[in-house]
Amino acid sequence: MDKNTLVTLLKFKRWIDAETLKAVKGISESAYAEKRHLMLRLMNHIHVVDMIFRANISGQQHGYTALNTPETPSVEELEVKMDDCTNWYIQRVSSMAPADLGETIKFSFVDGGEGEMTATDMLNHMLFHGTYHRGAVGWLISECGGVPPKDVLTVFLRDHHH
Repeated sequence: MDKNTLVTLLKFKRWIDAETLKAVKGISESAYAEKRHLMLRLMNHIHVVDMIFRANISGQQHGYTALNTPETPSVEELEVKMDDCTNWYIQRVSSMAPADLGETIKFSFVDGGEGEMTATDMLNHMLFHGTYHRGAVGWLISECGGVPPKDVLTVFLRDHHH
């Protein structure tokens, strides 16, 4: 996959993460406490995995011992953290040479196993992983009477990609 496509997909991720969190904000905490908490847990899980692969791509230690954090951040905290993280990815990928994208990177899984993936494979995993869990969040938003955002690339490309 070429760099420009990856950057477009990362911009889509930044947009749809923000739209999803905006929809979560509209769900009543008192009326749907358990489901709203689960929405935040899922969005935080996406963020934790994004941060783990950010560290892997950078050759850094991420410090996570699980695929979610014990504490659950607020919607507002997630809005800032997820946006900052995806902006880092956009800047990083924009500055990578094609050879960097194909470079194999060794890393340790959170459960202790060893792995190796190319940077492109890591980026694809991160992008598809988020899509999978946002789908569950969208379902929960609907169950609570909210309107989930249209989590599709076509809408982003038509209406939000400049």
